[in-house]
Amino acid sequence: MVEFFQAYFLDPIRFNTGYNIVNTAAYAIIFVALVFVTYRLLKLLKIKVDKNFFIAIAPYIALGSILRAWEDLIETTQAIPEIFSRFVLIDAYGTARNLLLITPLIYIFMFVLALSALLLSKLLERRAKIPYHKTWLAIGAVMCLLGASQLQLNNAFALFAMLGIFGVWALVIAGSRVAFSEFAVVKKTLTKENTLLILVHMFDATTTFVALQFFPYFEQHVLAGFFISILGPIGIYALKLPVVTAVLHYIDKELPEGEKRNFIKIAILILGLGPGLRNFLRLVMGV
Repeated sequence: MVEFFQAYFLDPIRFNTGYNIVNTAAYAIIFVALVFVTYRLLKLLKIKVDKNFFIAIAPYIALGSILRAWEDLIETTQAIPEIFSRFVLIDAYGTARNLLLITPLIYIFMFVLALSALLLSKLLERRAKIPYHKTWLAIGAVMCLLGASQLQLNNAFALFAMLGIFGVWALVIAGSRVAFSEFAVVKKTLTKENTLLILVHMFDATTTFVALQFFPYFEQHVLAGFFISILGPIGIYALKLPVVTAVLHYIDKELPEGEKRNFIKIAILILGLGPGLRNFLRLVMGV
């Protein structure tokens, strides 16, 4: 058991080799468990998963990406902030890596951080009658600004390449939504919220494409790596676009409108925006 854990979980961190089938499955289970626990907690706290919740949680999604990109910068510069110094692991290449800011602990760290801020916001709502979502949003926004202030812009080419390619995808998807709106399946699938989610995942795919096409990065995820090994960097689009679209269509077909469907879509948003923004920040920082 120890050797199994060493081979599939610790060594990929020590040698920075990315994901394998075993740890991918385990991390997916952790993510699903956190989604389930969070939804149950929201029910207990009587918090509606509505527009206010969506807006308020957005800074925490961005913060997770900022902190992960910050870790990439720290690994490059080896300038470790004192606050994180107790959670450092030296990998096989002598690089200091912060365990709290890499998978899987970053998911748990951000979960605890966002939940703590949410509970504080609910407490203020009860005592000071301040709507929880305003306090929660403010706390997340302040932390985002503090984290973003430590980042750097070093690669203008990467910035414009990602924005330019993503802009083309945005035009194609938005244009398809208009051009094929007379078809019932398109009208039902490409709703405003679904279009937004598809665009988020196309943004994620674009950051991966640019990283692989123009820079010496490699794909760490198992399934994406399989598609890319066959089709090249463009394979990430061949995976993302049909899968995300099909999943959203299935969710809308099988789940009635309501908080459960909204929350699952927020989870899908996290899966696209989280890594996409991290990749974006890493590329523009040149680390």
